[in-house]
Amino acid sequence: MSTKSFSDVLQELRYGTLHDELSEKLQEVVNACVETGKVGGLTLSIKLKPGKSGELELIDQIKTQIPELEKGTSIMWATPEGNLQRQDPRQMTIDGLKSIGKEDRPLKTV
Repeated sequence: MSTKSFSDVLQELRYGTLHDELSEKLQEVVNACVETGKVGGLTLSIKLKPGKSGELELIDQIKTQIPELEKGTSIMWATPEGNLQRQDPRQMTIDGLKSIGKEDRPLKTV
């Protein structure tokens, strides 16, 4: 008796929908790896559960490790009341800045 290949069994699991799902998940991981430049992964787990009449129930699980782009952070300050704001509440603000205009004197060359 010859051994049936794993790929043939995989094509038959869940009437082929497992294979389709694996293909989609792999493409998702590949695209994320290319976009982020980080490591990703895909794991297929298959458990075999014996039945009472000699049958085997195959239970599959797909896990993906999809890399994500780095997210920025925010810096905020707490007010004495416990609120957050973007400006440092201890920092004075300068209101009414004025332009001093041009001076008509020629610049000196040194």
